[in-house]
Amino acid sequence: MDLKFAKVKYVLPCFFFILLVQTICTAQAVGGTVYGSNGEKIENVFVSVRKISAPNLIFQFTTTNTDGYYEISLKSSLDSIIVHVSTIDYEPQQKFLFNVQNSRKHTIDFNLEERTTELKEVIIDHNQPVVVRNDTVTYDPNAFKDGTERVIEDLIKKLPGMKVGENGEIKYKGKSIKKFLLDGDDLFDSEYTIGSRNISVDMVDQVQAVENYIDNQLLKDVVDSEDAALNIVLKKGKTDFSGNAELGYGISDKYDMSVTGLVINKRIKGFGIASYNNIGDNPTPYDFSSEIVSVGQNADKRLLSPQLLQQGNFYSELEDKYHRINDNLYINSNFLYKLSGNTKVRVGAGFYDDRLKRTNISRSEYSVNEESFVVNEVEKINKEPRLYNVNWQVLHKLSESQSLEYIGKLNYEDINYFSNSINNELLQSNVVNTANFFTKHNLNFTKRINEKTAFVTSGQYSRSRSPQHFMLIPGVILNGQSDIIESDQSSKFEKEYLTIDAEYYVNLKQNTRFQFGAGYRQSRTGFNSGLSGINGDNEIIEYQNFNNDIVYKVSVPYIASGFGYSQNNFYAGASVSAQYFNFAREDKASTDKIFERELIFVPSLNFKYKFSKKSVLTASYTYNQTAPREENMFEGIVMTNYRNFINNQIDIRFLKTQSYALGYRFNDFYKLSSFNVLLSHTVRDNNYSFKTVIDPYVSTITNFLLDASTRDYGLNINAEKYTHFMRTTWQMNANFSIAQNKNIVNESDLRDIETRVIFSDLTGRTGFQGFLNFENKVSVMYISSYAEGFSKNNYTTLTNSFKAILKIRHNLKASANLNYISPDTSLGYNYWFLDSELRLISKSKKLEYSLIGRNLTNNKEFSTVLVSDYARSLSSHNLIQRFLLLKIGFTF
Repeated sequence: MDLKFAKVKYVLPCFFFILLVQTICTAQAVGGTVYGSNGEKIENVFVSVRKISAPNLIFQFTTTNTDGYYEISLKSSLDSIIVHVSTIDYEPQQKFLFNVQNSRKHTIDFNLEERTTELKEVIIDHNQPVVVRNDTVTYDPNAFKDGTERVIEDLIKKLPGMKVGENGEIKYKGKSIKKFLLDGDDLFDSEYTIGSRNISVDMVDQVQAVENYIDNQLLKDVVDSEDAALNIVLKKGKTDFSGNAELGYGISDKYDMSVTGLVINKRIKGFGIASYNNIGDNPTPYDFSSEIVSVGQNADKRLLSPQLLQQGNFYSELEDKYHRINDNLYINSNFLYKLSGNTKVRVGAGFYDDRLKRTNISRSEYSVNEESFVVNEVEKINKEPRLYNVNWQVLHKLSESQSLEYIGKLNYEDINYFSNSINNELLQSNVVNTANFFTKHNLNFTKRINEKTAFVTSGQYSRSRSPQHFMLIPGVILNGQSDIIESDQSSKFEKEYLTIDAEYYVNLKQNTRFQFGAGYRQSRTGFNSGLSGINGDNEIIEYQNFNNDIVYKVSVPYIASGFGYSQNNFYAGASVSAQYFNFAREDKASTDKIFERELIFVPSLNFKYKFSKKSVLTASYTYNQTAPREENMFEGIVMTNYRNFINNQIDIRFLKTQSYALGYRFNDFYKLSSFNVLLSHTVRDNNYSFKTVIDPYVSTITNFLLDASTRDYGLNINAEKYTHFMRTTWQMNANFSIAQNKNIVNESDLRDIETRVIFSDLTGRTGFQGFLNFENKVSVMYISSYAEGFSKNNYTTLTNSFKAILKIRHNLKASANLNYISPDTSLGYNYWFLDSELRLISKSKKLEYSLIGRNLTNNKEFSTVLVSDYARSLSSHNLIQRFLLLKIGFTF
């Protein structure tokens, strides 16, 4: 760490200690008169005093007398309060009062406007499945369950306006939720899939989706928010201490076991899980069997050091339950402690261990310039990831107008990877060892200055390192060498990141808000790599062009401002930041140094027009300039697996991107119908392209920054409609995208590449009151990729999933799921997968028995097609074979 970075790092704690100074306030009185719109004094007006930290809870209250006068003597010392008045004939109103201790009595008068009531559609239904109140939509789970749901995620997938991604990410009206709450408390932070994938759906009383969510209550009515949160309201009487235990055993030694527990009282809220399975299920927030980034990892993506050495291809178009051959143990606990009325502590800890297996077979036909050749590959993979995780949060309310928050995280991953590969008849063994370490610390201070202004300052420090080692036997032959019995590739990224930010918020009027900010960001990334070989005489050979030893530093002081203006149904917002970048890249091996300084501006605009409470039109524009990533700052060649190599042409210039979006949303939750459409367009002034050199045994990719404009286009449509006469909910999704790029392959000229993707699916789900219900989902995807002047590679995938749910008795249900998949309709081959489940619940509802059948058609492998502008590949992998599993569950 250089001297400048160290100084800033140690100054940060001193900076926050200064902010802890506060004054002691004494209890005082507040009073005043409430007037009507014509100046008349209003009696019997309800007047309440509320704490800023809990604006929805009444602290003290009174009513006005015949002269419209009220007075409240505060029963305890508060330095800041909210005074709220309401009556049936006038619009409610509230005022903020800060620095109460500066005077023994405060006079606050109110001038109320007459309430104008517009009669809306009235629906009298005590069992209404969806209730909309202000920014909160409340769902009744019983209206959407069909009896096959086990955990909260299964229920969320069926709620109108909700989407759940492959990584468990939950989206509401197209926006990723910021918080997943249990009875209003944040127990899981960004790793909320621990709760959504493991808490029993039987614990849920209501699901609430909250728009315009503000996590920090001291910023309420000062900050504009577009965030969404999900609050799970738990059933009363089941939450002191409750849980579930399941034990499942199946043919061919299949296991599925778990124990979950939920404890809630006035001071403690906690959730714990211990699970083990080898049937392909993944109840964890982590995914080491694909390139899918977990919700928690995505939040820290820019802070994590990269990994260059590959650890197997586990991609599949199928669901995990068919192809994820695992042996997974997962233990996790999360607890929230309310130490006092002013202090909360959240602590979480987890352990993950898995054994993943896969056999991949592929045949790739390359057509490059006027040359054609075939690459046949086989790889038998064993991957053993192990992870330890600890995270914590301390939230302390210094006063009614000040809060201090500390958030920390510590992650350690140890991944061992083994495989035997065949690369066009060349048999090799591969061993990759990876050890990832990551820690992050955030300190946030908030000060509500008065009713209209607030101040927030924060600091963050993180450190990440990812050393990797790859051993290949026999080794790769380079530089005319022969008889290489072993190749050893090392790769190590190490990254430190520091930020200090301060923001000042101003609410000038009810409809005009400003934000001003300033801060400093600094990152330091070191990268070291080397490739060596051992020949038949046990001599070590060092390859000079395959070494890297660099340090890449970026420091950015910045200032920023933004505003939001709303009038009736119209909203306009704008922001701009001025950032002064200082780049430094040092190559320690060659002593080459590059220094660059540049001032950039990043503006953005967004607009919103509400036609009604149900429909809104949105538009946005952003001009972004992105600094080069550390993955593009090394020059020496790195061997990433048994046949692939990568390096870069160094270029310290910004990636410049303009993004446009135009959207329309319609949501009528009472009629359970919605329609959303989004048009997007991206213009890149420059972009990373690649030069590829391919032969039957080796592929080398060189990334370079190209000054050539490319464009992307996107169209996303989704709709949902409940048809009452059919008792059926219909869901439709459609996506169309065009992506442009450029590349060079085997010394060709620069080629213009265009990739098109068309995807559409339609789902119908019945909700009959009788004994039988159905669900069917049909999906079509078309992908084409071609280079100008060359032939086009394309394929079409067709899938259909049909589920029948039979309610034999009130406590006995059966379901069958039949999936049809055609990976490429032009090849004429297809797959059928049949699953079933029989579920019996005891009269006491404490015991549950399940008989589960999976892949009953006993498919043993699955093939799929992949295309690029110069290759077409037919790939296959093995599957989890047919099994039956008997599971017993107990609720306590």
